[in-house]
Amino acid sequence: MSIYLLNRGIDHPWRLNNSIGARAKFFGMRDAATQKASQLKKNSGVGIFMLRSGLRLGMGIVMLVSCAASAFAACSAPVQSGLALCFPSVNSTVLYPATIEMAVNSGNVLITHVSVYDGGTKVDDQNFMTDTLIDFGMLNGLHHITVNAWDANGKLYQAKSTFTITGFGYGSCAPGGLIHLCEPAAGSYQPDVPTISTAFAAGVKSWSMTLDGHQVLNSTQTGQPASAPLITNAATTAGSHTLVVKAVGANGVTSTLTRQFSTFYDLNCGPKGGGCTPGIQITQPANMGEDNAADVGTSFRVQAEVMYNTKPTTKMIVYMDGVEKGQSAGPGITADVSTSKGSHYLVIQAWDTAGKLYETYGNVNVQ
Repeated sequence: MSIYLLNRGIDHPWRLNNSIGARAKFFGMRDAATQKASQLKKNSGVGIFMLRSGLRLGMGIVMLVSCAASAFAACSAPVQSGLALCFPSVNSTVLYPATIEMAVNSGNVLITHVSVYDGGTKVDDQNFMTDTLIDFGMLNGLHHITVNAWDANGKLYQAKSTFTITGFGYGSCAPGGLIHLCEPAAGSYQPDVPTISTAFAAGVKSWSMTLDGHQVLNSTQTGQPASAPLITNAATTAGSHTLVVKAVGANGVTSTLTRQFSTFYDLNCGPKGGGCTPGIQITQPANMGEDNAADVGTSFRVQAEVMYNTKPTTKMIVYMDGVEKGQSAGPGITADVSTSKGSHYLVIQAWDTAGKLYETYGNVNVQ
């Protein structure tokens, strides 16, 4: 398997890290800053991933994957000359991040340029053809994409699709009052590295953020105007949490917003042998992960087990498209699933005797 990382360079609100850094378990790409954040988490229960900062990264991260053929081909090219988009299927709902699988029949003429448009805006651009593109910049919501591919003779191949992304990809965050906390939603369950997305009204002089009483960030640390939108991540332990954001308005009056949410154990292992956090590991379908869709037939097996749990498990459940497909007492589960062709998503949850939630999730391309 070949992996290529590109930076699309799309402008976005000031951001402390990107989705790859926050959900690095698929790539194993955490660096020293992440390890420092993990140490903060051990010491105080709260850590901040400060991998990068700037105006032109994060949402610009794209992963292009070229995989060897398996029992189910990632995507079959059209019999006639043309371009096919196999995943996500038209009008489907998939979990963030979306894996776009495509194939072209160009009569063996080299593809020299590929561009992807989302709602009429160019979001990706590369000078070669790939069969899989994982785009962290396509956020929650409805997407209308167009893929253009040109060969060495200048011939254009085009395909279009419409699909919805849901899950833990943050959406747009616009000001609404002095403080508008878009993510995490009140009362929601989030991964143990939740995204915090906040917008502030024009004229805000300063703001500060705490999580469970520990300082997370303040406006002086961003290097941006206090009214600039913020997207960041914080490392937590599974359980209930309280996020407090305070902002000082143009009139000098301080406003406070309090948000309560919960997090679940989301398996994460450091690349340098630093140990693993609790979570669920999927063994079937093969190659399925939170950042990677698995290619399966209309009948397939789901197999997973709880890893590094701190307490004995009491229950595990497999869901597909929100419908329960299997249950066990854990710490392992096997469920045989039959479904229609197209794009679907899986969620696997487990609970322990302390009431802590464990969760993993991903997409499947049913062929």
